[in-house]
Amino acid sequence: MPTLLVKNVSEELLKELRRLKVELGCKTWAELLEVLVRQKPRETFVLDREEVEEIKRNVEEFLELRKIVSKRWIGPPSVLKEFREARDHEGG
Repeated sequence: MPTLLVKNVSEELLKELRRLKVELGCKTWAELLEVLVRQKPRETFVLDREEVEEIKRNVEEFLELRKIVSKRWIGPPSVLKEFREARDHEGG
């Protein structure tokens, strides 16, 4: 079996790797490496450029809508006013 040499590992990272080794029940560093490579990331996902742009557009549209709603609803709406506006909207 080939030997793997890892240099320049910080103490903090080494401490975390030791913790994982114990937590995952690995006897050797090679076993830990195998488990880490095969383990699927639980909270990681990848967005492509188009998805990022779509998210940005949606956020901008939401913020614009928030401005419009904030301007229209300055005071507390009355039930009668809201009812009249809804009827007027339905009528045409």
